Amino acid sequence: MEASVKSLSAGFFCLSLLQTPGMSAQDTVRVASLTVVTGRNSSFAEIPENLQTRPNTVFRQRDFQEDLARLIQHFAADGFIQARIESVAIAPSLTASGVDILIRIQEGKQALLKSLKIEGTEAMNESMLKEHFSLAEGKRFIQHELESDIHRVLIFYEQSGYPFAKIEVGEISFEESDDGLLTSVDLSVDEGKRVTISELRVEGNKSTKEYVVVREARLQPDELFDGRLSEKIKRRLEKLNVFSSVSLPELYLREDGCGGLMVRVTEGNPNSFDGIVGYVPPQRPQENGFLTGLIDVQFRNLLGTGRKLSTRWYRENQFTQEIEIRYFEPWIGSYPLNGFGDFFQRKQDSMYVRRNYGISLELMLGDVLTFGLSYSQAHVIPSEGYARSVLAESEQFSAGGYVRYDSRNDPVTPTNGILYRTEYLSGIKNLLSNPTNAQTTRGSTRRITMDLSHYVEVISRQVLASEFHMRDFRTARVEVGDLFRLGGATSLRGYKEGQFLGSTLTWMNLEYRFLIDRRSFFYGFADAGYIVIPENSAAGISGLEQTKIGYGAGVRLDSGLGLIGVNLGFGEGDTFSTAKLHVRLVNEF
Repeated sequence: MEASVKSLSAGFFCLSLLQTPGMSAQDTVRVASLTVVTGRNSSFAEIPENLQTRPNTVFRQRDFQEDLARLIQHFAADGFIQARIESVAIAPSLTASGVDILIRIQEGKQALLKSLKIEGTEAMNESMLKEHFSLAEGKRFIQHELESDIHRVLIFYEQSGYPFAKIEVGEISFEESDDGLLTSVDLSVDEGKRVTISELRVEGNKSTKEYVVVREARLQPDELFDGRLSEKIKRRLEKLNVFSSVSLPELYLREDGCGGLMVRVTEGNPNSFDGIVGYVPPQRPQENGFLTGLIDVQFRNLLGTGRKLSTRWYRENQFTQEIEIRYFEPWIGSYPLNGFGDFFQRKQDSMYVRRNYGISLELMLGDVLTFGLSYSQAHVIPSEGYARSVLAESEQFSAGGYVRYDSRNDPVTPTNGILYRTEYLSGIKNLLSNPTNAQTTRGSTRRITMDLSHYVEVISRQVLASEFHMRDFRTARVEVGDLFRLGGATSLRGYKEGQFLGSTLTWMNLEYRFLIDRRSFFYGFADAGYIVIPENSAAGISGLEQTKIGYGAGVRLDSGLGLIGVNLGFGEGDTFSTAKLHVRLVNEF
């Protein structure tokens, strides 16, 4: 094929011969038409898109030489491996300015696979390997398909514990017939040694204990090597969110013939500070605006052991604030069992204080799925004065379970994957005081929460992030302290923090992100929320159903201070003077 192309150089006309009367030597010659005809005198239906020489382009001899080679490759990709350039004619066009090009190709007979023989197999049989071949007897023989098939078989060997398998192409013979060019292919396989992994070595960890890295890799004793194992271990270690980079583990062999993996990590900043400052402008001329805020401090790798401790302080308005403390104990008893303990307190204006205590245990099933059991206790204490005349002091005991699924490719800035969590709790509510003379002081409760986030990279560096959330609480006597809150920077943007109350809430967030780099992007968003409040006249609660919509735009930048996020949200009826501005800083240290 190369000889056929090179021999064409003597057949090209000099550009001076192609000049039309009055054309100078410096003028360029353009292609008026390009025609490709096969040896069967049938016009070539489509000119390959990768040709540089096309009608209405400048004729360049070097590009034309390369295009002739591309034409031969185009025919070879269709099974005509004997295709050759028969002739090339270049002449001044009689109908337009430039030259007409006529290429004649002798394609020969189409190659058909007559037989495929595979020798040297021991652990695998020939029929098993042929299942991974797209080439089949009686079908077209295409060289690049054979190369792809061999690559698939090597991947199959690697996933079966044979990372050193090799396949060599032996004899490829051709036999002409009336049907085509019959092709016979012989392959020789060297399967190599079957490898099991007996250890994992770690380099680069400074504060993180080596046993933590080995534990999170989740290698089984003498686990059979799988070509996908290195990628799985890399993703598992990245989900710890304590390393700035994790290398793809490399396979090595020990002197005793057993295999091992070497992974190199770079310690990141295991702790983070997350702060949000929001400004709510005055709604009436006589009012003043006020600041809202959030401080969230997380220690994700206490003493290098993988234990976690987080504290959160949240100020909703001038009179309301929350405090939360949460502790995480991983791999209890060296089993894939994690434990949580948390404390939460909300001081609501001058009405009440609600305290929650909770513990949970979760079992990790694989890399993405987790099941958990939880128990919680809540205590609502009305404030002295008017609050005690309308609110009952109460306590709740609840138990239930949850399921969590996380397939995101990055826990901080995902571009693909799903995060899903749903929890069901059932329990008892006791009224410790009865200011409204309720007929019942004890009743059952049911609480359901659901969170779903989906990320998809629509086109390169553009991500559609969609979320759906639901909260539902049912009991015979719903009071203000039992209600969920909606609104603000992390839920329904364009509204005040916790502006809406409901026993049933659903809200959706939609963002279209334009990625600037790995952790920076700007975006537009639209949010929608649905709120239901059951009527309880004795407790001063009026029944209500309402729907709210918010929209706006924002940006998040990765800076030397950390991740800085700014967004401007508009609620229904908002203008720029009443829109809600939120500024957020996430700093790792």
